[in-house]
Amino acid sequence: MHIKPATIVHQGLTPVLNLVSILFKCFSLLTLSLRSLGKKAYSEAFIISVDNLSFGGTGKTTLVNEICQALNRKKLKFAIVSRGYRSGYEKTGARVTPEHRVSEVGDEAILLRNNFPHQHIYIGKNRHESIKKALDNDRNIIILDDGFQSTGIRKNLKIMLINPSHPYYYLRNFKWLSRREDIVLHLAGESEFQNPPEEEPRGPLKRKKNHPLRGYYAFSFLKFHQASGRETDIGNATLLGFSALGDNQRFRDDLSRFNLKVFRPFPDHHGYNQGDLVRLNTLRKKNRIDYLVCTEKDFIKLSELNLIGIPLINAKNSIKFSFNLNELIWENVKKHGFI
Repeated sequence: MHIKPATIVHQGLTPVLNLVSILFKCFSLLTLSLRSLGKKAYSEAFIISVDNLSFGGTGKTTLVNEICQALNRKKLKFAIVSRGYRSGYEKTGARVTPEHRVSEVGDEAILLRNNFPHQHIYIGKNRHESIKKALDNDRNIIILDDGFQSTGIRKNLKIMLINPSHPYYYLRNFKWLSRREDIVLHLAGESEFQNPPEEEPRGPLKRKKNHPLRGYYAFSFLKFHQASGRETDIGNATLLGFSALGDNQRFRDDLSRFNLKVFRPFPDHHGYNQGDLVRLNTLRKKNRIDYLVCTEKDFIKLSELNLIGIPLINAKNSIKFSFNLNELIWENVKKHGFI
């Protein structure tokens, strides 16, 4: 569903969605509570959970990537544990290898494998099994992607991303559940970064119950890359953008800073096929547009298709915070003796 918050359709649907969401959120809360009854602690691991309240559209993968880059620069060994949503190995689980395809392990897992080829990425619905495999392979620092649903696992550090501009971000879970987190970051614009806090949080994280450390996050300037991976300067070239994200509007807004002529949204986790690519390229030719452009995550799926003769580029961005999140994570990892 792709509905702009200001449309009449959105205004008409909101009361109905609010009513249905109360029932859904009550069921979700019950499920999370039941899972937490058998909560297991892994004393030999430091588990960082990257969470969100919504069905998507916050930038979890970008945050996971940023945390992993920081750990990689410190030359630490770590593992990423993800579900591999709607992939072939979601039920049975697997460690991601260079031989795996998107259909087998999911686009996020392939993206992270490409970015961190010497680290371990595990997927599977059973997060406990993935954590055990990581520990068996001497990976004591674990990044739990979308760990909010895994209430049966005790985490050392919980970080939640919230995108309040997403029209339906509150429909999956009650907003007050964010108070259970250690750090809550709200997606914001540049203005929130112009007046940073007087004192930046440092050292091992200490907080009062139901009072998480709060801050802001945003996405930095886009860089465009060709299929070969080489960065390219598009200048004033015209663009046909498309994406299959939880919040396609955010990517559209990013591209609007350039010469964007047309934008086509797809449902979250859409599995692209050759027909999709042909239709997009036909639309590009019809409108005399220079490039097709998608996100880095979308490109992972599209790279397995035939791209010959199609001017496809992908946009990469990074995430930034209103305080030094990476240093805060580093201090907490040291506090627990995992460095």
